Amino acid sequence: MSEQIVTGLVPPVVTDHDSPTEAGSGECRGVPLPVITRRRELPVTYGMVRMDSSGRVSARPVLHALEWQPGQSLTIRVASGAVVLQPDPGGIHRLPGTPQIMIPATARASCGIRTGDPVLLVADPRRDMLLVDPLTAVDEALEQRHAMVWGGEPA
Repeated sequence: MSEQIVTGLVPPVVTDHDSPTEAGSGECRGVPLPVITRRRELPVTYGMVRMDSSGRVSARPVLHALEWQPGQSLTIRVASGAVVLQPDPGGIHRLPGTPQIMIPATARASCGIRTGDPVLLVADPRRDMLLVDPLTAVDEALEQRHAMVWGGEPA
Protein backbone atom coordinates (compact mmCIF):
# COMPACT_ATOMS: atom_id res chain seq x y z
CA MET A 1 0.00 0.00 0.00
CA SER A 2 1.46 3.35 -0.97
CA GLU A 3 1.45 6.42 1.24
CA GLN A 4 -1.03 9.10 0.41
CA ILE A 5 -0.71 12.71 1.55
CA VAL A 6 -3.89 14.27 2.82
CA THR A 7 -3.50 17.95 1.91
CA GLY A 8 -5.79 19.19 4.67
CA LEU A 9 -3.33 17.84 7.22
CA VAL A 10 -0.19 19.21 5.61
CA PRO A 11 0.71 22.65 6.97
CA PRO A 12 1.42 25.37 4.42
CA VAL A 13 5.02 26.00 3.42
CA VAL A 14 6.36 29.27 4.80
CA THR A 15 8.99 30.99 2.66
CA ASP A 16 9.49 33.81 5.14
CA HIS A 17 7.67 35.07 8.20
CA ASP A 18 5.22 37.21 6.27
CA SER A 19 4.38 35.23 3.16
CA PRO A 20 2.86 31.80 3.66
CA THR A 21 2.28 29.86 0.44
CA GLU A 22 -0.15 27.15 -0.50
CA ALA A 23 1.78 23.88 -0.36
CA GLY A 24 3.29 23.21 -3.77
CA SER A 25 1.69 26.21 -5.53
CA GLY A 26 4.30 28.89 -4.87
CA GLU A 27 1.41 31.35 -4.65
CA CYS A 28 1.39 33.71 -1.68
CA ARG A 29 -1.78 34.16 0.28
CA GLY A 30 -2.65 36.11 3.38
CA VAL A 31 -3.07 34.35 6.67
CA PRO A 32 -6.45 35.10 8.21
CA LEU A 33 -5.97 36.56 11.66
CA PRO A 34 -8.34 35.66 14.45
CA VAL A 35 -10.52 38.42 15.78
CA ILE A 36 -9.44 39.05 19.33
CA THR A 37 -11.79 41.00 21.49
CA ARG A 38 -10.34 42.69 24.50
CA ARG A 39 -11.56 41.00 27.63
CA ARG A 40 -12.14 43.00 30.73
CA GLU A 41 -9.21 43.28 33.06
CA LEU A 42 -9.42 41.09 36.13
CA PRO A 43 -9.35 43.06 39.37
CA VAL A 44 -7.29 40.30 41.02
CA THR A 45 -4.11 38.40 40.24
CA TYR A 46 -4.01 34.62 40.68
CA GLY A 47 -1.13 32.27 41.27
CA MET A 48 -0.92 28.54 41.86
CA VAL A 49 2.03 27.23 43.84
CA ARG A 50 3.01 24.32 46.10
CA MET A 51 3.62 24.70 49.80
CA ASP A 52 7.15 23.78 50.84
CA SER A 53 8.06 22.00 54.08
CA SER A 54 8.80 25.31 55.84
CA GLY A 55 5.45 26.87 54.98
CA ARG A 56 6.85 29.08 52.24
CA VAL A 57 5.38 29.68 48.81
CA SER A 58 6.82 31.60 45.88
CA ALA A 59 4.64 34.67 45.35
CA ARG A 60 6.39 37.03 42.90
CA PRO A 61 3.40 37.86 40.63
CA VAL A 62 0.94 38.42 43.47
CA LEU A 63 3.38 40.48 45.54
CA HIS A 64 4.12 42.55 42.43
CA ALA A 65 0.37 43.14 41.89
CA LEU A 66 -0.03 44.23 45.51
CA GLU A 67 3.18 46.31 45.45
CA TRP A 68 4.18 44.90 48.83
CA GLN A 69 7.84 45.39 49.70
CA PRO A 70 10.31 43.19 51.63
CA GLY A 71 10.13 43.87 55.34
CA GLN A 72 6.48 44.95 55.20
CA SER A 73 4.59 44.15 58.40
CA LEU A 74 1.59 41.88 57.99
CA THR A 75 -1.28 40.40 59.92
CA ILE A 76 -1.97 36.77 59.02
CA ARG A 77 -5.30 35.20 60.01
CA VAL A 78 -7.62 32.41 58.91
CA ALA A 79 -11.12 33.18 57.64
CA SER A 80 -13.56 30.73 56.03
CA GLY A 81 -10.83 28.17 55.41
CA ALA A 82 -8.45 30.61 53.70
CA VAL A 83 -5.29 32.26 55.00
CA VAL A 84 -5.64 36.05 54.78
CA LEU A 85 -2.60 38.35 54.68
CA GLN A 86 -2.93 42.12 55.08
CA PRO A 87 -0.47 44.95 55.64
CA ASP A 88 -0.54 46.09 59.24
CA PRO A 89 2.01 48.48 60.80
CA GLY A 90 1.57 46.58 64.09
CA GLY A 91 1.65 43.14 62.46
CA ILE A 92 4.07 40.59 63.87
CA HIS A 93 4.82 38.93 60.50
CA ARG A 94 7.20 40.43 57.95
CA LEU A 95 7.71 39.78 54.26
CA PRO A 96 11.14 38.24 53.64
CA GLY A 97 13.71 39.72 51.25
CA THR A 98 12.81 37.08 48.66
CA PRO A 99 9.52 37.09 46.69
CA GLN A 100 7.95 34.52 49.00
CA ILE A 101 5.40 34.46 51.75
CA MET A 102 5.56 32.38 54.88
CA ILE A 103 2.37 30.81 56.19
CA PRO A 104 2.56 29.94 59.91
CA ALA A 105 2.08 26.27 60.83
CA THR A 106 -1.07 27.00 62.85
CA ALA A 107 -2.72 28.72 59.85
CA ARG A 108 -1.69 25.88 57.52
CA ALA A 109 -3.08 23.27 59.91
CA SER A 110 -6.32 25.19 60.36
CA CYS A 111 -6.85 25.24 56.57
CA GLY A 112 -5.70 21.64 56.01
CA ILE A 113 -2.66 22.70 53.95
CA ARG A 114 0.23 20.21 54.06
CA THR A 115 3.72 20.14 52.57
CA GLY A 116 3.54 19.76 48.80
CA ASP A 117 -0.12 20.77 48.57
CA PRO A 118 -0.98 23.17 45.76
CA VAL A 119 -2.61 26.40 46.90
CA LEU A 120 -4.30 29.23 45.04
CA LEU A 121 -2.95 32.72 45.73
CA VAL A 122 -5.44 35.54 45.16
CA ALA A 123 -4.08 39.09 45.28
CA ASP A 124 -6.67 41.87 45.42
CA PRO A 125 -4.99 45.29 45.17
CA ARG A 126 -8.30 47.12 45.77
CA ARG A 127 -8.55 45.51 49.21
CA ASP A 128 -4.76 45.31 49.69
CA MET A 129 -5.17 41.66 50.66
CA LEU A 130 -3.72 38.30 49.72
CA LEU A 131 -5.70 35.07 50.17
CA VAL A 132 -4.15 31.62 50.23
CA ASP A 133 -6.82 29.04 49.40
CA PRO A 134 -6.30 25.27 49.60
CA LEU A 135 -7.44 23.52 46.43
CA THR A 136 -10.16 21.73 48.35
CA ALA A 137 -11.86 25.12 48.87
CA VAL A 138 -11.42 25.98 45.18
CA ASP A 139 -12.90 22.62 44.21
CA GLU A 140 -15.90 23.15 46.49
CA ALA A 141 -16.47 26.64 45.06
CA LEU A 142 -16.36 25.40 41.47
CA GLU A 143 -18.19 22.08 41.90
CA GLN A 144 -21.65 23.41 41.04
CA ARG A 145 -20.36 25.40 38.06
CA HIS A 146 -18.55 22.38 36.67
CA ALA A 147 -21.68 20.25 37.07
CA MET A 148 -23.64 22.82 35.03
CA VAL A 149 -20.97 22.90 32.32
CA TRP A 150 -20.56 19.11 32.14
CA GLY A 151 -24.26 18.47 32.62
CA GLY A 152 -25.77 16.65 35.53
CA GLU A 153 -25.64 17.06 39.25
CA PRO A 154 -22.61 17.82 41.43
CA ALA A 155 -20.85 14.67 42.63
